[in-house]
Amino acid sequence: MNRIPVVIDVDTGTDDAICMTAAILNQDKLDIKAFTAVCGNVSVEKTSQNTLDIVDYLGTSYPVAAGASKPLVQNITFAISHGSTGLGDVQLPTSSRDFLPDPACEVIYRCAKEENGNLEVLATGPLTNVALAIRNHPDICSLIRRITIMGGSLIGGNMTPVSEFNIYNDPEAAKIVFESGIELVMVGLDVTLKPCLPTEVVEEMNKISSPHADLVRRIFSFMQRRSAEFGGDAPNLHDVIALASIVAPKLFTMKDYYTTIELNGALTRGMTVADFRNVSEKAPNVHAAVDIDIDGFWKWFIAVMRSSDTEK
Repeated sequence: MNRIPVVIDVDTGTDDAICMTAAILNQDKLDIKAFTAVCGNVSVEKTSQNTLDIVDYLGTSYPVAAGASKPLVQNITFAISHGSTGLGDVQLPTSSRDFLPDPACEVIYRCAKEENGNLEVLATGPLTNVALAIRNHPDICSLIRRITIMGGSLIGGNMTPVSEFNIYNDPEAAKIVFESGIELVMVGLDVTLKPCLPTEVVEEMNKISSPHADLVRRIFSFMQRRSAEFGGDAPNLHDVIALASIVAPKLFTMKDYYTTIELNGALTRGMTVADFRNVSEKAPNVHAAVDIDIDGFWKWFIAVMRSSDTEK
């Protein structure tokens, strides 16, 4: 099978870090061209450094680009559940490498041109970098094969009753992406909340000897304590689930909807509004995940992590 050329756009946080780890362990399926960082869970200075540090800690040298430091219009709302650094209390050696000289949006565009229409983008944070690439270079819309996002929700939110964190943080950017005409896969909050972290998966990480398992193990520990100690989010692997939709698509049930982004309203700004009954009579623009094989997902995740075991 030909590997999928991909740029992974992250706001590295805890679940982004695990997503990056799993992506790097899927090198047989993914040809990672670059990681690009955006503000979101924490500031872009922190998400960028976290991303570079993780890439190096896992023994790779993928290029990393820093991106947007603020949303297109509004102020950023950081996520307290990832701690002040974004990685909770997990500390990694500081990378000695430099970021790419160009901003993330330009790196995405360059990679899209180099891949001649085959590039995919996995976006696990606010969509600011991707939107800037589209706004600055409209021809990119014919050069990206597909964008997969962890973001939005068909039903319910976590910032307002109907708005999910990533879309809420830059709805103007999301609207640009959703209206771009690029094939779009949305793995939303309503699906990513389903596979809550089981005890047996945590225990399985303790059996694996590798830097990859070490990083995941430490993040799992923080996630469990975060939830118990100060009422933070339950341990969920939101961004890893979006990754799985690319490399293990049979785990998902998908439906196509015309979906737009609400930019106004005290409760609805940032809502991903799906036209369930085709009231608008507009063609679907989103392949939306509506369900996931939970047991299959955890089997897939454990298998990915076991592949890193240096003592197997």
